[in-house]
Amino acid sequence: KIYVHLKEGSGADGLDALKNKPQLHSMVAKSLCQNASGKNYIVFTGPSITSLNLFEEFEKQGIYCCGLLSTRKSDCTGLPPSMLSNPETPQARGQYRIRMKGNMSLICWYNKGHFRFLTNAYSPIQQGVIIKRKSGEIPCPLAVEAFAAHLSYICKYDDKYSKYFISHKPNKTWQQVFWFAISIAINNAYILYKMSEAYHVTRYSRAQFGERLVKELLGLEDTSPSH
Repeated sequence: KIYVHLKEGSGADGLDALKNKPQLHSMVAKSLCQNASGKNYIVFTGPSITSLNLFEEFEKQGIYCCGLLSTRKSDCTGLPPSMLSNPETPQARGQYRIRMKGNMSLICWYNKGHFRFLTNAYSPIQQGVIIKRKSGEIPCPLAVEAFAAHLSYICKYDDKYSKYFISHKPNKTWQQVFWFAISIAINNAYILYKMSEAYHVTRYSRAQFGERLVKELLGLEDTSPSH
C-alpha cells in the first residue's frame, strides 16, 4: 500500500507544518495501517516512525509494534531519559537493559554500539540470538532478533529487484510517484507469480516476466490459462 501526502499550506496538517517532523510520519503510518485494526498484526517501524504515543494508539486498535528507536530521529516523548543516555560503564556485546510500562518495553541492547527498541509485541524476557558470520551468536531479547529478521526482508527485496525499477527523470513529482508505484507493482506481481502454480509450468526470470507482461499489456502476445 502506498500513501502520498498531498496537502499543502500552513495549516495544522500542511507539509510546511509537518515536514521532517514526527507528526507527518505518524500520519503516514496511521493511513497505511487503517485496514490492519483488530487483526493482531505486528508492524515493524524505523526510527522516524517509532514513538510511544503511536504504539499506544495502535495497541488500542489491536495492532502491535516493534520499532528501532533513535534519540535524534524518533519522538521520545514519555520515555525515561535514563534509557536514552548511554551508561558510563563499558558493556559486553549482547548485554541489555529493559524498562516497562504496561505491555510496552523499552530495550537498550549493546552490540558495538547502543541500539534501542520499543515494542509491545514481544516479551522482554524471551531470549533470542543474532548470528554474525565472524562473531558467531550474540544473545539478545527476542524483539531484537525479530526486528533484524524482518529488516532483512527489505534488504533482500532491494538486492533482488532494485535494478528492475523503471528509470525515468520526471518533470513533475506525480510522474516520479507513478513510475515508482508501477515498478513496485510489477516486482510484487513477480513475487506472487513465483508463489503460484504457473511458476512450476514455466519458470520465467524477472526479466522474462517483465518482457512477457509488456507484450501482454500491448496485445502483442496471446495468453493461455496456464500462464
